[in-house]
Amino acid sequence: MKTKMQNLVVTVLVFTAAVQVEAQGYIVPNGVTYLGFGGLGGYETHVLQNPTNGNYTGFLLSRQSQTTFLFGAFLDEGVRVFQVSPNDPVSLQPILANSYTELTYPNSYVFANGSTFYLGFYTGNTYPQNGIYSDPLFGWAEYVNNNGVVQMLNSALEYGGGGIFAGTENIIGVPEPSVFSLLGLGALFFGLHRRRLAVSNRSGGRSPYTPPALGDSRPNAFLG
Repeated sequence: MKTKMQNLVVTVLVFTAAVQVEAQGYIVPNGVTYLGFGGLGGYETHVLQNPTNGNYTGFLLSRQSQTTFLFGAFLDEGVRVFQVSPNDPVSLQPILANSYTELTYPNSYVFANGSTFYLGFYTGNTYPQNGIYSDPLFGWAEYVNNNGVVQMLNSALEYGGGGIFAGTENIIGVPEPSVFSLLGLGALFFGLHRRRLAVSNRSGGRSPYTPPALGDSRPNAFLG
């Protein structure tokens, strides 16, 4: 019986893992917008931080030379900005692992003249706790430096998923337990309960066998 129950447990766990589904999220229309050279003294990018009400945050790249730019972020919930490469996963795991260089104020960064570069975005509609947003959006933008003039070529922003691959609209899914996996766990607990009942019925609800006391003339059996 013990072996059968072990097999049941393994079967349910494998079944549960196999039927997990992923929350895919969606691409936010106009999630990243480029304003060009604005009144704040730099090349300005807006990143949507709340798809429901259209609230946005943003950052600036202010020219210091033909290839050097000062980074500055809006003084609100903010957006964390990272130097990434095409197909890099812009998601929480590599961000927490410090896999990418993060742009921070008041530091300057070099973007080669005539070359494209990618920036990854991580933001949300509430202030981050220890750098982590509770309801995050992940995105990216492709830029080019044309003789000291920054231009945005392409971008994408996702919401509801686990991130996005830079340079694409491929969203990283978030694993979630499906209804079938919950049913599988229910079957496991039901099986365990049935086993306890079977053991109890075989023993008649009495205590296991104990040797008769010294001087007891009754047959060796369960002592009632």
